[in-house]
Amino acid sequence: MSNSKTPQFDKSLEEILTNLKPHQKTCKQCQGVFNIFQEDIEFYKKLRVPPPKLCPECRKQRRFGFYNNMLKFYRKEDTQTGEKIISTFHPESTYKIYDLKHWWSDKWDPLSYGGDYDFSKPFFQQFQELNLSVPHPPLINLHYIVVNSPYTISTANAKNCFFVSLGGSIENVHYSCWTLSSRDSLDLLNSSLCENCYYCINCLRCYKCSFCENSQGCLDSYFLYDCRNCSNCFGCTNLRNKQYYFFNQPFTKKEYQMKVKEINLGKRDVLEQYKERFGRLLRDAKRRNLENDKKNINCFGNQLFQSKNCYLVFRSTGAEIIGLGKGRGNENVRYSDDVGEVKDSLELYIAGPDVFLSYEIVEVFKSHNIKFSFFISNSMDLEYCLSCRNCKYCFGCISLRNKSYCILNKQYSKENYYQLLDKIKTKMLKDEKYGEFFPLSMSLHPYNDTYAMIEFPLTKEEVLKKGWQWYDEPKVPPDLMGLEIIDGKDVPKDIKDVSDDILNKAIVCEITGKPFRIIKSELDFYRKHNLPIPTKHPYQRMLERFQKRNPSKLWQATCAKCGELTYTSYPPEKQKELKIYCEECYLKEVV
Repeated sequence: MSNSKTPQFDKSLEEILTNLKPHQKTCKQCQGVFNIFQEDIEFYKKLRVPPPKLCPECRKQRRFGFYNNMLKFYRKEDTQTGEKIISTFHPESTYKIYDLKHWWSDKWDPLSYGGDYDFSKPFFQQFQELNLSVPHPPLINLHYIVVNSPYTISTANAKNCFFVSLGGSIENVHYSCWTLSSRDSLDLLNSSLCENCYYCINCLRCYKCSFCENSQGCLDSYFLYDCRNCSNCFGCTNLRNKQYYFFNQPFTKKEYQMKVKEINLGKRDVLEQYKERFGRLLRDAKRRNLENDKKNINCFGNQLFQSKNCYLVFRSTGAEIIGLGKGRGNENVRYSDDVGEVKDSLELYIAGPDVFLSYEIVEVFKSHNIKFSFFISNSMDLEYCLSCRNCKYCFGCISLRNKSYCILNKQYSKENYYQLLDKIKTKMLKDEKYGEFFPLSMSLHPYNDTYAMIEFPLTKEEVLKKGWQWYDEPKVPPDLMGLEIIDGKDVPKDIKDVSDDILNKAIVCEITGKPFRIIKSELDFYRKHNLPIPTKHPYQRMLERFQKRNPSKLWQATCAKCGELTYTSYPPEKQKELKIYCEECYLKEVV
């Protein structure tokens, strides 16, 4: 390769890739056997990387283990002020953090932490030494328009929002995740274009809906599952274009209104009764094996929309809805989750829009040719980098902005950069370290505080045995700032009996025992929509919503109608108790 900027590396890599053919490998982590397909090999050649050593599931677990989207902790920041700030980093974390305003400012220089590369030490060791010295932001921040929404993560174009992660074009939204173009709503997950909604999961274009799942275009409804274009419905499943239905039975407008008027969902005991009744109805609901758009072409995955040539990709994101994208789908993407407007890439988690030719990355926006990196935006040609923005041609760098030709946060000339880079990558390839994402032991967060714990739950003993991190929060009374403590069971059962005094109290979660507060805008929402004050911590409520989302994995299943084999995202233990239909039978039964 005469025009190569890294000739030694490319020569060594060619020896690996030239005669590479489809084959099976044994995963170095779980010892399971996995396939290297021809389509994978074509990507490795295009992206100039060797084949992976871990199976797709273990690679996914590793990426998920680097992402924490929950603001759980108060800890001191590491500037001279030492003020306590809310953060994704626990109080005993050895990583340095600056408050967001200071981290984004010019009052400190990330290059001042840089140093020479030491070939006598492994790269990952040198990176971790740098990682422990360079300050980090207390939370992932995209630095797009955010107004009066300090406690948000990875959120763009937000106003008056509270404890939201992965949101965009939202206003007055609280305690929600993956929420786009929505307003005046609480406790949402994977929901877009929703207004005045509460506790909705995988919903689209809904108005005044509560406790709804997998529903679209619905309004003034409660407890829906897989309903489309329905209004004034209560406790219903698999309905299309219906009105005034109560537990799947039709009523006249007057009968329906009288029936619903008798139900006081603002009383906790009544709400729990209807949750249980709806849960029983859900067991008989018709379940679609996969939730994919008809406009997909040659795709194998779940919740994909307007995508082409995608394999084992889960959840397309609507980047265009939040004003960051152009409405395109994904194309030529493999082994990825939560991606939107991505092309010619594989092994991604939370990526897009405008991400191209990238490999093994976590949360990357508007960038191309990014490898083995996380929390990157508006950049190109980065490898093994963290929290970099508007950067080009960097390797092993952390918290850089508007920089080029840097290695371990040290600036080089273009010529010297490529000479050193060639030596580093060649040695890493020889040592079988190049081509793999950071080991999970190097995550910024303990395993039990990451998304990996949701998709790949492990015990503390299992995590520690693998050499990964675990954090048990100390059982000491938190600083309640003089607030009165009230047990969850002592919170008034009816919202009508709740006075403004609740704003000055700390409620002890009935599940975790952790205290939490109700804020004014939240209380106003419960009163407006006649909903009881929750007795579970917001983080616990978020975890419970995540548990209702199907895993990022496919299994074979037998259609409950025709008996043919199909693929589904419902795990085997759920398949036994649910009615799962193949696409053809589902459309006959429901549409």
